[in-house]
Amino acid sequence: MFAAKGLPRTAVPAVAVAFAAALTGAARRHGERLRPPAVETQLEVPAMPADVARPLAFGFHSMVADLTFLQAIQVLALRKSDVTYERALPQDRLLERLLTYTVHVDPKFAGAYRLAGSALPHETIDRKVTGVLAAHQLLREGVRELPGDWNLFFLLGFLESYYLGDMKEAGAHFGRAATLPGGPAYLGLLATRVEAHGGDLATATRLAETMAAQAQEEDARKQWAERLVLLREERDILALEAAVEQYQERRGRVPPTLQAIVAAGLLRYVPAEPHGATYLVDEDGSVHPTVVRRLRVFGDNAMQSGREVH
Repeated sequence: MFAAKGLPRTAVPAVAVAFAAALTGAARRHGERLRPPAVETQLEVPAMPADVARPLAFGFHSMVADLTFLQAIQVLALRKSDVTYERALPQDRLLERLLTYTVHVDPKFAGAYRLAGSALPHETIDRKVTGVLAAHQLLREGVRELPGDWNLFFLLGFLESYYLGDMKEAGAHFGRAATLPGGPAYLGLLATRVEAHGGDLATATRLAETMAAQAQEEDARKQWAERLVLLREERDILALEAAVEQYQERRGRVPPTLQAIVAAGLLRYVPAEPHGATYLVDEDGSVHPTVVRRLRVFGDNAMQSGREVH
């Protein structure tokens, strides 16, 4: 067809390629104009306290909070997981400030608190965990503003247990989440496990007794009855380990058996394991039952040592 208009037939492919290249170049230039600016070139949201942020919204609190929240979602979509802490820092800082500004303008914005708790903390390829402390601060503000939202208490407990290693606070927040409307049934069991891991057996037992009394289904009552048994077992184990430590301080070695502690006058008797098993002492001085595992959240190496938390 091109040949009929004066072009040689052999020139048709070259003309077609040139035409396609011209279209591609025009489309690329158009796309470059539409592409959002890099995070580093965007206006950085300044950190400001709530008593300054709210007046600057000039009465349009909800609208301004919605806009900054949507911008935070767009920043989150651009974040990469295979970068170093230094490379991730500009986006992380912008995301943190957008979410902080959002909840300071609208303190009842539940979705912003939830996004902060789930999106701010992340690990970079150089084994640094960033966003944890900022998310923790925002979630603490969230549970004060929205004390009936179980999601916020759950996210707060997760940060404290997984990243910060504060089992006592985590257990308290999981326990609070378990008592709020809409909270999943498993949260109560999780709370008692975390509290037992952190050594707060009294609080864990009170929560378990309350949940057992409120349980409506037979399976739930059985679960809570077993949890109370495990908490009793944990109390026995902690008392036995304290006696083992005393024996070691006096004799300079770990007792060969728990009966040796009784013979040394440091323990009146070895309590019976509630499941019919036996308590044993290991070479490192730890005590465990022969059948049932202890109430622990993490294993010995599960805290992922070596990470830096920011």
